[in-house]
Parts: sequence; C-alpha cells; structure tokens
Amino acid sequence: MAEELSLVPRPARETSPTVRDLLSVLFRQRRLATFSFAAVFLGILTYGLIAPPYKSEMKILVQRGREDPVVAPTPSQSDFVRVAVTEEELNSEVELLRDDEILRIVACDPGLSLQTGFWLHPWDNDEERIARAVRRLKRRLTVETLKKTDLINVTYDSANAAETSKVLHSLAEAYLARHTQVHRPSLQV
Repeated sequence: MAEELSLVPRPARETSPTVRDLLSVLFRQRRLATFSFAAVFLGILTYGLIAPPYKSEMKILVQRGREDPVVAPTPSQSDFVRVAVTEEELNSEVELLRDDEILRIVACDPGLSLQTGFWLHPWDNDEERIARAVRRLKRRLTVETLKKTDLINVTYDSANAAETSKVLHSLAEAYLARHTQVHRPSLQV
C-alpha cells in the first residue's frame, strides 16, 4: 500500500490591525471624527460650566415638643402616647426654611460671600445686592420632605465647596433661631 502524501493547507492567519490601519479609518471619515470629537468636547465643557460640582446636604428631624401631663388631684395613670407629626406641620417647617427673612439672614452673613458681583451691577445699593443674593440662594437651595418620614432634606449646590457647607451651617442657625421664636409658648397675663 502506497501512501500518498497530501498537503494540508494551513488556515489563513488574521493579522491584528496596526496603528496605521486604525488611523486610516479616521482619515477616511475625517468629518465624522471631527464632528464627534467637537460634540463630546462641547458637551463636557457645557456641563462643567453649568452644573455646580459641589453639593452639601443636611437633614432636619421634625418632632413634637414634650407634652406635659395633666396634674389632677386624684392619682391617675396618664398615657404617654407619641403623636405623629402631621404633613401640615412638615410643610410648615419646609416653608419656614424657605422664608425670605431666614434667607436674608444667611445672605447677610459676613462669613459668606454671597453678595459678590459688584463689577456686574456697580449702581446697585446694598438692598438690591442682598435681594439678588437671596434670589440666588433660593435658586440653589432645595428643601423637600422625605416620603413616609419626619425628615426634611435640605441641599445646596455651588461651585465652591467651602461655601456649600457654610451656607447650610448658617441656614441651620437661622432656622433654629426662627423656629424657637415661632414655637415659643405665648405668655398669657
């Protein structure tokens, strides 16, 4: 038996694309590559200019004050039942946080530079500058209640990291002062 020798062809080896091959595709589609690069670059640039990169957040727990038990001449077992905070009370606290008077106190805080922009409006007096700072503060401040909780979430967006925390700290101090003033029991004479 004579064996015949036959040649088995090797499979064709695929070459990996070289840098020149990849660049040739870009040069053939020059307009598309340029347009894509420009669109991505402008999108990133626009986002960087418009969106403030820093966001500070604080949460406020709304609770009812302590209820004093009724004093009676006969001994009785009083029920200390915790009454839940209503939605109206939460909304009242949210509106108290958004109050122009509180935001004005924050805008006038000497530790903050919210009243800048003298070179844009040199003819404005202090009142107009403060009003503009309050409007800017309102625009950047988000106050909302969290669903099914007694919490209020307050966030502030700004391009300055230190400013975001200082604004929320100043807002918390002004809110607590106003809250105690509003909820102080009235003295009946």
